[in-house]
Amino acid sequence: MLAAASNKRSNRLGRLTAGGFSLVETVITIMVIAVALTAVTSSMDLSVRRGADPLWQARAVQMMQSYFDDILALRFQDETPPGGGAVGSCTVAGPEAGESGRGDYDDVDDYDGLVEQGQFLDTGAGPGSQYQISVSVQCLSVTVGSTNGFTKVISITMTGSVGETLVMSAMRGDF
Repeated sequence: MLAAASNKRSNRLGRLTAGGFSLVETVITIMVIAVALTAVTSSMDLSVRRGADPLWQARAVQMMQSYFDDILALRFQDETPPGGGAVGSCTVAGPEAGESGRGDYDDVDDYDGLVEQGQFLDTGAGPGSQYQISVSVQCLSVTVGSTNGFTKVISITMTGSVGETLVMSAMRGDF
C-alpha cells in the first residue's frame, strides 16, 4: 500500500515539521505585492489624468495659427500704402473708431488687447471645450547692418478650461 503524501518533512534533527508558509512570510508577501500594485496604479493614474493634454495642445496650436493667419495678412499699420511699403514708424493704437470686431480690423495693431472666449468648433458645449484667447501687439526697433527698421511682435495666449496656458509669438515687419 502506498503511503499517503504528507505535508510534513523532517528537519536536520530528525523532527517532523509542517511545510508551507509561516504567518510572517505571508504578511511580508502581501506587503510587497501591495507596494508593487500601488506603484503601478499611481503611474497609470498620472498617465490617464494627463492623457488629453496633447489633444488640447494640438487644437490650441491650430486655433492660434488661425489667428496668426488672419493677423499677418493685414497691413503693418494704418499708414501702410496699398500694396505694401515701409512706413518708417511704429505705433500700436488698437482698433480705430468704427472698428467693432475682427471683421472690421484692417491692420495688425487693431488686434492689440483682443480677448475672446469660445469653444472649439468640433466639440459640444461641455466643460472641457472652453478656451480664452488674448492677443497683444508691441513695437520693436530692429537694426540690420546700417539700416534701422521696425517690427511688431504679436503674442497670442490661449488658456484652456482648467488653466493650461500656451503662448505663441510672431513678428510682422515694416516693409
